[in-house]
Amino acid sequence: MNHSNSLELTIIGSGAVRVHPDRGGTSACLRMGNRTILIDCGRCAVQNLVRFGIPVESVTDILLTHLHFDHVCDLAQLLLLSWNNGRAWRMPIIGPVGTRNFLEHNLRQAYVDDLATRIGKNQKDPDHFEWDVTEIGDDGTVMQTDQFRIVAGRTPHTGMEAFNFRIEAGDRRIVITSDTEWHDGLVEFCSDAEVLVIECSGTEEFLKTVPWGGWHMTPQRIAILANEALVKTVVLKHLAIESFVDDPEIGERMADDVRKSFDGSVEVARDGRRFSLPIQGPIP
Repeated sequence: MNHSNSLELTIIGSGAVRVHPDRGGTSACLRMGNRTILIDCGRCAVQNLVRFGIPVESVTDILLTHLHFDHVCDLAQLLLLSWNNGRAWRMPIIGPVGTRNFLEHNLRQAYVDDLATRIGKNQKDPDHFEWDVTEIGDDGTVMQTDQFRIVAGRTPHTGMEAFNFRIEAGDRRIVITSDTEWHDGLVEFCSDAEVLVIECSGTEEFLKTVPWGGWHMTPQRIAILANEALVKTVVLKHLAIESFVDDPEIGERMADDVRKSFDGSVEVARDGRRFSLPIQGPIP
């Protein structure tokens, strides 16, 4: 399908590390023009693509925010299955420094025997399994066509290389964050976003109790960001709080914490949530 006049965003997975029966690991899909771009590839990403009507073999590009396992653990299945289902191009993959090493020394070596049987007995074209990696060195444009531009912005998270992504198409802006801490450049990067899909791993109280809490955004910080950046809609993803399975309403309480000081729209991401934004005008 050609989405030449719209920017379509589908939340493929809204969860995080902990397994949740209704939430896959972090992943989102953008469809613009003839491109289908997957941003992160967490647990259940492949199953959810199919579940939400997006053929695995239609994915044209992959962007990775960072290389923590909950953001990449379905990547092998995506690459193998799309190739097995008839993908006839080398997969472009854009990610932080380390992406090439991850693919070559983890993914490829893990499936070397499987690949040999498919290339030999099943006569699959080995070149179509391959990938073309672009490792992000500096902030700036990482993908551009006549219809859209994707800009990467470095962001702090555990000391690991990590990037947020801003999608610009006509008069529309969507920002999808990595796991991230607050930093000075975040407001400018997210400015005027129509939709900000941002990680929110728990309540402020919860994040103060865990050793990794400082690596993530609290609802209160998100409200400050959304106000200063003039964001229209905030979507909370990467829901990692330990009690979430037993207390499904905690997500809405986190959203309410954002609403206390932000008057725009706030929602808790759910798998399958789709945003379709009509595009008017050229890339700014």
